[in-house]
Amino acid sequence: MNFTHIKYGLALAMIAILFGGAMGLGFGCCEDSFKDTFKENAAAALAEKYNGDQSLADKVSKKAWVYMKRAHLHSQTMGVISIVFSLVAAGLTFTPKLQMGISILSGFGSLGYGFFWLIAGFLAPRMGSTGAAKEAIGLLAQVSAASFYIAALALFCALAFKVFRQKPTDAENQRILKINH
Repeated sequence: MNFTHIKYGLALAMIAILFGGAMGLGFGCCEDSFKDTFKENAAAALAEKYNGDQSLADKVSKKAWVYMKRAHLHSQTMGVISIVFSLVAAGLTFTPKLQMGISILSGFGSLGYGFFWLIAGFLAPRMGSTGAAKEAIGLLAQVSAASFYIAALALFCALAFKVFRQKPTDAENQRILKINH
């Protein structure tokens, strides 16, 4: 298999997987530090953003921790899926541009979407709401998710074309004849 056209997308996907893994390791050793940081950030904004409502600040801090877990899981899962997309595109010898496009878009999507959840989690306690945090960096989520989806759609369409519409070449017919004899 030729990795020439998918190498950059594979690198992005591997970075996403390593990023998610590092977060998981960080949770194992430093979960309380994450949660303390969220509480401290919420406390700093208690009067201005929460109108002194400690229960609301606690709720946002807890949701920020959920966002950290989303960053961890999305980065790793989407990174693995991106690698699969890239390998399928290369293995079925799609055109070089299609291989590269699928690989880079899915790799970027997997990394960017994980970062979106990480940043939103850290912003939310200081901003006073998870909605405000997501809104502040919503473009990152939109571009990342769209990139990943476009890669998936392109792979699906190219795969469907290859399987259902494209006629075998003479070389492929000869190979099939050799296998059957």
